Amino acid sequence: MKSMYLCTAHLFVSFCFLFNLTSIAQGLLTIQLRDLKIASKNGNVGLTWKTASEENLLQFEIEYSEDGRYYRNLGVIPAKNSINGDFYEFEHTVTYSDSAFYRLKIVDDNRRWMYTTPVLYQVNNTTAFMIYPSVVNGHVVNLFLKDPFNFFEVITMNGEIILKQNLSGKTGRINVPLSSNLSPGTYVVKLTDYKRTVIQKIIIQ
Repeated sequence: MKSMYLCTAHLFVSFCFLFNLTSIAQGLLTIQLRDLKIASKNGNVGLTWKTASEENLLQFEIEYSEDGRYYRNLGVIPAKNSINGDFYEFEHTVTYSDSAFYRLKIVDDNRRWMYTTPVLYQVNNTTAFMIYPSVVNGHVVNLFLKDPFNFFEVITMNGEIILKQNLSGKTGRINVPLSSNLSPGTYVVKLTDYKRTVIQKIIIQ
């Protein structure tokens, strides 16, 4: 079960995700990841996460991607293997001006590993909105709007508009269905009204 919270700041938008990640995949030992947060910290991007339990873990590898497809390793934090879980943090110097995806690669003592769901972090956003999850699997985009907009568009990385929908100034949660024939890849979602244009990247699988 996943719960979503949205936090805003003056210069950065901080996306705070609270969820349980319990997985036994190809022998990977169970870990419960309680709280993964990405927020502005000292002018950089600060990642923090908590675990409820750990067993025979080796390390957490922090990765990021500016296009949601190709990830780069930022660093490694050794696991503490606390039976009751522990707290971790990592700081990344911002080198981009738009947005980037972050994820954790959790590795156990036998070098088996698993990824957390990628989280999109946006820099210098002017309004509170988001798409969750930013990786779309079920051909439905889930919008969470605090501010009203008139139009919603899905655009390819080549600039082709493949979907445009009138939002009529709605706020709150809005589910927008996508065509099942849409090719997997990275797309841009654009929200517009008479005064503003806001964009966010998504990955369609």
